[in-house]
Amino acid sequence: MPVWGQRLIAGMVAVHYYPVNMAKTTRQSYTAKFKLEMITYAKELGNRAAERKFGPTECVIRKWRKAKSTIKEMRKVKRANRGSKAHHPNLEKALIKWIEDSRHDCLGVSTTTVCLQALRLAKEQNIPEFKASMNWCWRFFGRNKLSIRRRTTISQQLPSDHEDQIGNADQTPLTFDLPSENTVNIKGARTITMRSTGNEKNRFTVMLGCMADGAKLPPYVVFKRKTMPKDKFPSGVIVRMQEQGWFNESIMDDWLKTVWMKRDGGLGKQRSMLVLDAFRCHTTDDVKSRLKRHNTDLVIIPSVMTSILQPMDAVVNKPFKAALKKKWAEWMINGEHTFTKGGNMRKVDMPTICQWIVDAWKELPIKTVVKGFKKCCISNMLDGTEDDILWMDDTDDADDDQKEEDELLVGGARELYIDL
Repeated sequence: MPVWGQRLIAGMVAVHYYPVNMAKTTRQSYTAKFKLEMITYAKELGNRAAERKFGPTECVIRKWRKAKSTIKEMRKVKRANRGSKAHHPNLEKALIKWIEDSRHDCLGVSTTTVCLQALRLAKEQNIPEFKASMNWCWRFFGRNKLSIRRRTTISQQLPSDHEDQIGNADQTPLTFDLPSENTVNIKGARTITMRSTGNEKNRFTVMLGCMADGAKLPPYVVFKRKTMPKDKFPSGVIVRMQEQGWFNESIMDDWLKTVWMKRDGGLGKQRSMLVLDAFRCHTTDDVKSRLKRHNTDLVIIPSVMTSILQPMDAVVNKPFKAALKKKWAEWMINGEHTFTKGGNMRKVDMPTICQWIVDAWKELPIKTVVKGFKKCCISNMLDGTEDDILWMDDTDDADDDQKEEDELLVGGARELYIDL
């Protein structure tokens, strides 16, 4: 807009037009390092000289010189100091104490309750101008290293020895041949053949169970057979036969009687918890009533969540199967083999594979079992000190397992045939 000027000449009013540039200027921000340099320059040569050299107006420079001590305490790259200093330190000190006491009693604290408590304290301390706005609340959080956290668990007091009475069990399907999908081979070959006994689809089932303190229950193996063979099976494993080689209601009931009820504390009917997936034989009325009679709370994990919430699936099964593959590979290399009249290698016998299962289960580190329960947020400390386990990366462990399997393959775990 034009600016008009007036002056009186010999009784006449002369009107002059002064064109003025009214273009908008962009607001600038400066780092603490820049401000200190300007303050030093202005102290030596004056505020106006600093304005001509650096750009900010004289009044801004004067304001910065008054706040020199505050600017020195700022980080060099910081441009503003909004909300870094409490206007009512006694109020905030009392408010922090109130928050700490509330959380010590495991009470929930929200931004709304913080603001309401701040208003009560302001009234007690006679600070009528204090408004406790939401902007103040977030600045208060920043000054005192507070944040909004999501609840990880309902805080109820558990007994000190609760971990030895929290268990998880899961069926794992296995085969008499445990070949790997990968092997070392010469580059460019079109056909890669691996020797086995031809029993990659001959399945049986292993039920593995463990406790949150790392204790491992005896393996329970179900083979696909109608009658029990006369073979002598190793100690430390329970063997059963079933026509489909799978768990049904009667097999599950037998597992509860021979494994779960005979664990430490099972015969005494101590209060316990058993975590199972949603397989149909786990949720029958007979299973629920038997567990209830033995003072066991049954927890069922939804079928789509077992890889996240079930310790066996999340952590335990993978190293166990890796150990079995290693034993099968060693047997293929150095084991005693028998052959059919057609020249085919017979599969490993049931007692031998049961011994592998017992050995692999014993070799599994206790810390792996404990980690599985904590990673699934079942036995974690209630004070939140173990919550970081949920986000731990297992890629290093997986790489170690793959390296171990690769070493076995390179050593000749299987014979390779190239374009025969």
